[in-house]
Amino acid sequence: MTFDAGSWWSYLLVFAAAATPFVEILVVIPAGIIAGLHPVPVTALALAGNLLTVAGAVFLGDRVLKWWRARRAERGHARRPHRRRSAERALRIARRWGLPALGLLAPITTGSHAAAFAALAIGGTRRRVFVWMAVGLVAWAVATAAVATLGVDLFG
Repeated sequence: MTFDAGSWWSYLLVFAAAATPFVEILVVIPAGIIAGLHPVPVTALALAGNLLTVAGAVFLGDRVLKWWRARRAERGHARRPHRRRSAERALRIARRWGLPALGLLAPITTGSHAAAFAALAIGGTRRRVFVWMAVGLVAWAVATAAVATLGVDLFG
């Protein structure tokens, strides 16, 4: 069996790469388009792969946080009054700009999976976290595909 650009293996690889945590659609979509794959299926498959694992991260992250908070409560641990400066800064940003900003900026800052965990940790619900992560991923997927396609058309 040979590997040809445009074969179903190529598209399966796009899906698998996008589903890998911390390999974002900002890398996978241009790589697929530059490799000669059609932009529409590349974008759709990369988006589907990333959204699938983000959904898993949101569900699993919510369960882990609930377990961790219940365990701390059972043991009588109070919340730590002193946090690191970086944690305080993240909380300030999250309080000021909220979940929508986190969802929209996640693909270019922390990655969608890490941002999903962070959004849950600051109190976002599973549904809101997933919706805003999806909005951000769709926006960045479409923009990335458009720029990559334009770049391939202009520069060959």
